Amino acid sequence: MSDDGCRAFGGWLAGCGAATAVLSGVAQTLLMVASGGDIMRLLGGVIALLLPSFLVFVVTCLLTAIPAAIAIWLSEEFRIRSAGFFAGAGAAIGALSITVLLWSPAVWTSGLVCLFAAAGFVAGLTYWFVVRELEAAEHSS
Repeated sequence: MSDDGCRAFGGWLAGCGAATAVLSGVAQTLLMVASGGDIMRLLGGVIALLLPSFLVFVVTCLLTAIPAAIAIWLSEEFRIRSAGFFAGAGAAIGALSITVLLWSPAVWTSGLVCLFAAAGFVAGLTYWFVVRELEAAEHSS
């Protein structure tokens, strides 16, 4: 795999991790509110969310692989290096992902699309940042 491919793969994995962190963070926040200040109940919930968070990461990787590869290819083909491009592409991929997962018009009115678009936005920015940092590290050595 070329250096560009390795950077892109690393950035994509980091983006999937960032999207997972956003979605899991929302779940953790809801759990904190629901626990009502009971530390043991909160701790039990945090432990219970470890496996679902891992599953969210896996599903995120599966759902975003092809759309992210297309966005990355487009950015390379047209030499797009803008953080805005990757944030927008990530938001679009996030919205597309939840739409594919849940085939219901209610997804668009419930706020889930906004949550997944926000997670995708963060993932796109993470991709951009990681790839730029890896590129800079390669050029400095």
